[in-house]
Amino acid sequence: MKISFWKINKNFRWSTPVQRTTGAMIFDCVFLAMLAVVWGVIIWLISRAPSTVPTHFGASGQPDAWGSPTRHLIPQAIITVVALIMLVGAYFPKSTLNLPGYDKEKANARQHQLAAWLIRIMAAFMLVLMLLIALSTFVLNNHSIVPVIVLLGVMVAVIIVFSILMHRAK
Repeated sequence: MKISFWKINKNFRWSTPVQRTTGAMIFDCVFLAMLAVVWGVIIWLISRAPSTVPTHFGASGQPDAWGSPTRHLIPQAIITVVALIMLVGAYFPKSTLNLPGYDKEKANARQHQLAAWLIRIMAAFMLVLMLLIALSTFVLNNHSIVPVIVLLGVMVAVIIVFSILMHRAK
């Protein structure tokens, strides 16, 4: 008897999409506008930057690598792609989110909705992270890591709050 691990179940779906609401559509439009503004600021800052800027900072906040300002476009582009994937993934939280207390198969509509909003908010935080990186590199003289740590702390706090809300929504 031969067992196939690659048998396709025709009833299988990767995810149940979340309904598009007016609030979600407005958030998506505001997100895309924010993305355009952030990229505008980044390009403006790069155009005004000197020919050599810090490209990496150590844990103390001191630069330990230098290079062309255009090298900052690569991590900013990666963060942008991640944020856009998250924005699209907000409509499929069963496929994109894995949190304790969020049982993908048994979750109710409210839990799916909370999960979708969590993903959207995390995508917006990615834009703030992009802006913080650009400002700390091109504008601020003291390259403190404190703003990034504060942002990451706020992101963790938001995840904890949404996890509690999803758990209570059972």
